[in-house]
Amino acid sequence: MKLRNLYAGTALALLIVSAGPSWSQDTAQAEAEAQAVNREQVEESVTAETDSQLADKRTAVIQEAVDALDETNAAIAAIEKGDTDAAIAALALATGKLETVVAREPDLALAPVRIDHITYDVLGSVKAVRELGKQIEDLVDDGKFQEARPLLSGFASEVVIRTTSLPLATYPDAILAATALLDDGKTDEAMTVLNAALSTEVVTDTVVALPPLRAVAMIEKAKALLNDDGEAANDKAATEDKAATEDADLTAADYVEAARQELEIAEALGYGRESDFEDLHQALDELDRQIEAQEDTGGIFETIATRFEELRTRIFN
Repeated sequence: MKLRNLYAGTALALLIVSAGPSWSQDTAQAEAEAQAVNREQVEESVTAETDSQLADKRTAVIQEAVDALDETNAAIAAIEKGDTDAAIAALALATGKLETVVAREPDLALAPVRIDHITYDVLGSVKAVRELGKQIEDLVDDGKFQEARPLLSGFASEVVIRTTSLPLATYPDAILAATALLDDGKTDEAMTVLNAALSTEVVTDTVVALPPLRAVAMIEKAKALLNDDGEAANDKAATEDKAATEDADLTAADYVEAARQELEIAEALGYGRESDFEDLHQALDELDRQIEAQEDTGGIFETIATRFEELRTRIFN
């Protein structure tokens, strides 16, 4: 997955399970490979969306707070070297930076100083994901938590954006307290206060579920492959007229089915209940019917967009 190079790290799990003669490993492998091909077609769109959310988070980072954190670490290093004057000077700079933050935004409780991110992704059929979910559920029900833990840790398809912040209600006071202790020659106590202050950093996670993002992008692909009168543009001439469409081997119906699979994977991974996706599935079924009947699909695409927005608001906000 090219998504991998966008994030600090990626956990990619390949789920292939066997469930009797009606579900061979070869079949599961084939479905997983087909899913990878479908995802490849919408990768650019999904990447753009996750990049946008990461950029929004990064713009929230407050440079003065970052500088204050750096000066705190510089003070600790100076104390370790026995240079009390340098430590006091560093803490004075940290105090000044924090005062600037508080003066500019007096109601701000947390000052973001760092953004990290990692992607967890699952490549496998809907059946494979459901089978693994059932296995995890059975282990938990049996009290086998340690056996379930490694399975559950990778049971996700998401980008986790982690924001680390300084608590402005306590961090500036800790810096002032450490400065006073250094003035009194109490370097050990000052070091303890500074280390304790660093341990109060607040970490918050924002989870961006990938299957719904992919489903949206796949519906957009389907829309691009349809004429204004609702006919699928699958013939060679029509495809050549669509310069932006390079995946002529996939039809609009293929993309609708791929979107449906992503929604089912989202449900199987626990990003919502079956009822949360019911309206969307009904809208996709109606789109399938209109494509087959070669009817105008403009209205149903608007409905689908509304359903996706409602899903995002209901579950992922």
